[in-house]
Amino acid sequence: MSYTLFKWSAILLCSVSSIVAYSSTDTLSCHYETAKEQCQDISCIRENIDRINDKILKLLAERTAYVKRAGDLKSKTTKIAEDRPRVAAQELKIIERSIELGLPLEISLSAFRAIVENSILFQQEYIDQSTAK
Repeated sequence: MSYTLFKWSAILLCSVSSIVAYSSTDTLSCHYETAKEQCQDISCIRENIDRINDKILKLLAERTAYVKRAGDLKSKTTKIAEDRPRVAAQELKIIERSIELGLPLEISLSAFRAIVENSILFQQEYIDQSTAK
């Protein structure tokens, strides 16, 4: 089965299995209702976006620490940061979770791909520097 066909099969499967998940309080719809209740002007919206951006940056710092630590371990074995089967498996999880949350894949998948690709580059540079010593 081709990767594209496999990917779209997974999306369809996730779509069907996520119908029950919309009762979660973390869905886009639920967050939208909260935003609607809390914010009546653009400054309120911007304050909340800034607050969330700060949380995202803190999570990226935490994630990057683990990426760096993986680089420590890989520098002793494979010396290669890239692991495409892992990336593909994670992408399927991102698709499934996005569907559960009602989050458009245009946002979640492209953000995930940017994070992963830049993390791979960061990790490979770190491995290269570690092994050059």
